[in-house]
Amino acid sequence: MNWKSSRLAPVQSPRRAPVGLVGLLASGEAIVLAVFAATLLGVSAGRDIPLTTVIGVFGTVSFVTVGGFLVVKLSGHVVGWLLWTSGLLLAISLGSGYVASAGLSIDPGSIPGAVWFAWLSNWTGGPGLLLASGVLPLYFPSGRLLTERWQPIAVLGLGLIGLDLLAGIFGQFKVGTYPPGVENPLSLGGSLGGLLAQAGNLADLVFVLVVFPSAVVALIVRYERSNAIERQQLKPFGVLAGIVVGALLLAFLGAGEIAWLVAVVGLALLPVTIGIAVLRYRLYDIDRLISRSIAYGAMTLIVAGLFLGSTLAFQAVLAPITRSNELGVAGSTLLVAALFQPIRRRVQRLIDRRFNRTHYDAERTIADFSSRLRDQVDLEQLRIEILATVTLTVEPSSVSLWLRE
Repeated sequence: MNWKSSRLAPVQSPRRAPVGLVGLLASGEAIVLAVFAATLLGVSAGRDIPLTTVIGVFGTVSFVTVGGFLVVKLSGHVVGWLLWTSGLLLAISLGSGYVASAGLSIDPGSIPGAVWFAWLSNWTGGPGLLLASGVLPLYFPSGRLLTERWQPIAVLGLGLIGLDLLAGIFGQFKVGTYPPGVENPLSLGGSLGGLLAQAGNLADLVFVLVVFPSAVVALIVRYERSNAIERQQLKPFGVLAGIVVGALLLAFLGAGEIAWLVAVVGLALLPVTIGIAVLRYRLYDIDRLISRSIAYGAMTLIVAGLFLGSTLAFQAVLAPITRSNELGVAGSTLLVAALFQPIRRRVQRLIDRRFNRTHYDAERTIADFSSRLRDQVDLEQLRIEILATVTLTVEPSSVSLWLRE
């Protein structure tokens, strides 16, 4: 048996992040946690703060925490900076908006300089939301654009965000946000102010119609061109983003508070999926999660339909005889209980065959190998079978087998 000698590389101590960078990230975290604490205090004091707002503030904590961790862990990863910046801007907008509402609407005059908090809230929220929704997907998960051809989209997105920022700094407050007579202390009057307001509205419209769809297309193209690892990185983000977009569409169509709640919870969890994907932590668990979610969703519909159909059938047959519906319901329950496991296995196999093909083929290959192993006596043929099975299921870059003489 031949052994290859190897030389151990010298152990290098991990490079520490600069003190200034850690201080900056910690300051942002402190601001966001302060806003979160103030929100919880407002809820405990009995103030009418919607649940979606509370979850949204929690989402800013998620954005800043995960973003700061990625910046330190991966030496300034662009996705980390985008997460941290967007979360901080959103938290500042929410926190200053609370103070402005208290000093201008709830108890006018109680907070000196409340109009400046309103000004701060006016220009921080929009850019934070646009950064997270349109620019971040262009750089996810590698921290780089897919190709140089996407550079104009990124530049356009940042330019539109800058224009939206200027419109918030020097433009008027939105009508109805604060009592009449409360104006932006830095607002530009006259034709220049009107032009800036129109430019801000046009920037938001172009961002929604051009940059955001381009970011979605960039993710799809990246998935099609990526390798196996990057595809696994994109899966959790894509699944959760799809849920958020679907919930938002339902909310805009009038689905109610449940849709808004699902959308806000999904946005709050989005940084967690980004952090897991960028750090490549247990990537392949997402395949099992997706297949199980689809399978149990399908099972719920099948079982509900089976229970309803069998109940109606049993009642139609037994009701004239027993003059009661209870026997029909009991029979339907027993039927569903007896058929649950067989249906679950068939549905899971079908879902794996369609959505988790690699895992399904690997399990089939191992099962076939196990059945052949019991009858195999030729050592050379057994060696070939083992190598072939490992290659098909694990897909290693190289594989070798040592047998003791």
